[in-house]
Amino acid sequence: MVDPKLLRDIMFFSDLSDKEVAIVAPIVNTKQFKTGETVFKESQDGQSLYILKKGEVKACKIAPDGELFTLTIMKDGDIFWEMSFLDGRPRSATIVAISDIETYVIEKSDFETLVDGNPRIIFKLLKNIVFTIHSIVRGMNSRYIEMINYMWGRRR
Repeated sequence: MVDPKLLRDIMFFSDLSDKEVAIVAPIVNTKQFKTGETVFKESQDGQSLYILKKGEVKACKIAPDGELFTLTIMKDGDIFWEMSFLDGRPRSATIVAISDIETYVIEKSDFETLVDGNPRIIFKLLKNIVFTIHSIVRGMNSRYIEMINYMWGRRR
């Protein structure tokens, strides 16, 4: 369990009242990783949501030659592996710590224990997850258009 006061500094929990943060705090755990350590690998099962409290990680895909290709870098306050958390599918990328990191972790099974008795809290947290997914999709769309323009030399 994490001290509720520490969660107040994290954007993911900013919509919650003090009372709501106190309800969520018991299902939040901490986990640390050293620079260069793999948090998890692509295709691994996992139903945990990670919130980066401190440090930086890179999300990577494994190229056919076995090298890691960096997709994005995440920093303090970012959440990751929200999709596996929601849909239960294997991880879609590898996460590697590029500095010493501290994360908050919420397990899906623990999250689900809050659903019936705290629908407003769940709504607020899911809204933040959806916002993160939306930001990722918008960024991918922008990069796709840039790539098309570069490849075909045209603007739309």
